[in-house]
Amino acid sequence: MKKRPYLPLFIAALLVLSLVLTACGGSGAEQSSGGKTVTSTADGDPSPVYNYGPADYGDFPYANLKLDPDQPIRLLCVDSDRHIYGEQQFSYDSEKDGNAINGAVQERNNLLEEKYGIVFELYPEKYPGEKLALMLESGTDAYDLICESVDRLLVGTVTNYYVALDGYMDFAHPWWDGQAIESLALSDKHFLLAGAAILTDDDNTYLTLYNKDMYAANSDLSSYGNIYDIVRNGDFTIDLYYEMCKKVSHADASGQWGFDATYGNLSHAYGATVMMNGCNVSTVVKDEGNNLSLNVMTERSVGAFDKVYELMSDQQNTQRAELLITVPGTYGFAELEQMFVGGRGLFYNTTSSSVSILKSKSRSFEFGVLPIPKLESAQEHYCNTVNRYQSSALAIPSSVSSSRVPEVVFAIQALGFYNSDVIRAYYRTTLQLQAMDTSDDAEMLDIVYNNRFYDIGAIFGWGTGANSLESIYGTVIADSASNTLASRWDSAEDSIVNDMEETLKAYNEQN
Repeated sequence: MKKRPYLPLFIAALLVLSLVLTACGGSGAEQSSGGKTVTSTADGDPSPVYNYGPADYGDFPYANLKLDPDQPIRLLCVDSDRHIYGEQQFSYDSEKDGNAINGAVQERNNLLEEKYGIVFELYPEKYPGEKLALMLESGTDAYDLICESVDRLLVGTVTNYYVALDGYMDFAHPWWDGQAIESLALSDKHFLLAGAAILTDDDNTYLTLYNKDMYAANSDLSSYGNIYDIVRNGDFTIDLYYEMCKKVSHADASGQWGFDATYGNLSHAYGATVMMNGCNVSTVVKDEGNNLSLNVMTERSVGAFDKVYELMSDQQNTQRAELLITVPGTYGFAELEQMFVGGRGLFYNTTSSSVSILKSKSRSFEFGVLPIPKLESAQEHYCNTVNRYQSSALAIPSSVSSSRVPEVVFAIQALGFYNSDVIRAYYRTTLQLQAMDTSDDAEMLDIVYNNRFYDIGAIFGWGTGANSLESIYGTVIADSASNTLASRWDSAEDSIVNDMEETLKAYNEQN
């Protein structure tokens, strides 16, 4: 096997001391990204060490190019107050010495500058999309690249805010997330990038956490066998998930179903959409001719939602964040987290960012990582949707000159190719849950990140309020008496269709 293109010495040392692994962008039938190699390197060490390596990228295909370091890539990004990795994924912070991610970023940046003259000059903002809009409206050219959440970036594709990357960018490289690039495109033009160049897509992907001790202690559950093997065999389905939930759910000491009860499924209203996406169902689909069509009431979608509704509306097996709100104006997520930390949930529907938070909490149990369940075993791969408000992508502002675009593209390609050790450090930081063997969880996280799912209808949120594509599934599960999807769709369809058509009209006029 060829040597990996870049491995700083301090990260190599970490490989000997602890679990490390890496992820690149999507895989699966619709994705162009490569897989991973997985090798155990225990060899008699009483504390097993696992080395998860990236796909073998070979040689950097643009090694003959070089930029002028005195003309840095001006990068508009999310600030650290909004996301812990918003700035850190791009820039070394001297106040975070000893932080594995920070050190890996420094090594990567030093290499990029030394070999290719690539320097990133950061301009952090809480909402960089708004800052870019103001810049473009003023007719100025202040930034070469923007990294922002997919919901805020996607609307900019309609208003000609970004450069179409087709003809400039080779999307087929394995460090790019082919699923994201294709799913976030309204036509055959591609404006947004996600993949191994950034951490903020990984950190905001939905997954399933589970209470290992609860699973092992329940004989009805343990009879199913190793849950990781169930996932590997492709049999972690929503039917099995619900069946497992029923084995552990019980009321509290006073017979009440609430904060002190135990549930198989800890989730939230948007979790209904997360589960639907896990069934490989999107609210909007794009055909080979790049035509968009609504998918909510197709036979497969309705069949999937019947299962999702049964699980998510069952208030004796599912506890949802919005039902736990104790402080007006909040969403109940803090209370939901407290329930899981308190050992009152088998499965917890959340994003990767929760793993780093939960590992520092005082708990009496170990927890592990699983993907979102499938609709059925025959489904080709697991689908793990992103948090539309936080998961990020990259774009080049339309103000960048045509002569400058190839230089920015080169810098992005280098960033993606040489970012493996930064992602390794992120994995290590995320997965070092406690003093335990986490090789299975590492493999599960690979499955999650290699099968990210982007629902363009839910991200745009066409429609109004509870009758939008963002909210419609969550609105229906709020009625625990009956599944009202058909009637809800009847009242919502006109507004959704109108919004989608207006968006496409505006997009076509601009592009």
